[in-house]
Amino acid sequence: MASPQFIRDKVQTIIQLPTLPAVAQEVVEMVENPKTSASRLGRVIEADQALTGKVLKIANSAFYGFPKQIATVDFAIIVLGFDALKEIVISISLVSALQKKGDATFDAHRFWDHSIYSGVIARRLARDLGYRVSGEVFVGGLLHDMGISALHQYFRNEYDEIQQRAESSGLPFIEAEREVLGVTHADIGGWLAERWNFPNHLVEAIFKHHEPLEAKENPDLVSIIHCADVLANTLCGSPMQYEEGLTFHPDVLHRLHLDDPGLLDRYVENYRSIIASDITQFKSMFGAARD
Repeated sequence: MASPQFIRDKVQTIIQLPTLPAVAQEVVEMVENPKTSASRLGRVIEADQALTGKVLKIANSAFYGFPKQIATVDFAIIVLGFDALKEIVISISLVSALQKKGDATFDAHRFWDHSIYSGVIARRLARDLGYRVSGEVFVGGLLHDMGISALHQYFRNEYDEIQQRAESSGLPFIEAEREVLGVTHADIGGWLAERWNFPNHLVEAIFKHHEPLEAKENPDLVSIIHCADVLANTLCGSPMQYEEGLTFHPDVLHRLHLDDPGLLDRYVENYRSIIASDITQFKSMFGAARD
């Protein structure tokens, strides 16, 4: 079995992996700096003409719901805020690059449906619960399982062995990962996030989405992404193999004041009726962003 350190080193040195473009990295760093002004942030984005066009297309999409036309990046920043701009820039930079074709052992379409559901639900759940978490809640939900994609692409033999072991033994997929690799897809995703120099609380959210009680940087963010992950399985149909058996952690439900079963059921039914519109808007939004 490869050592966890070997896996980590390989993950962080794979040449083919997408890198976060310099302008996107600068945007992330600027948003984290409380001294950054909207005009300065706008100038950085506008220096990249292609990125500017994509940002404006997304800012004007139904997903963000602003009733008037947004014609400039400065206005987009004022209307949508720094967090939304960071959310847009990271998503533009990585979503298309991470979407790979599936095969007989990996259903890429279902994988991205689950990822999109998780991101959209995390975003809506944070707002509905009144949690002022950082702008990474949507990105964290969207990218929480990116370690699965990397595992399938770059550790194919190990991925196949994990899948077979989980099927033959009845082990949860994440336990089969530990047996075969000594690490999990959450670790691999977290190492990718470190490579891209994501903020610490976003790195932690990806690392700890299966172990939310271990979160230190931003427990609310990790808790919301954990719940969104479980809700996505409920609302998206039959779960992927690596998500089978995933349930809400009771202490996380308590933290988010969702430990009343009746209240949680109402959220599920409410989201079941409205989430399809969010998903359609998201897919349309990123279809436009790739033009």
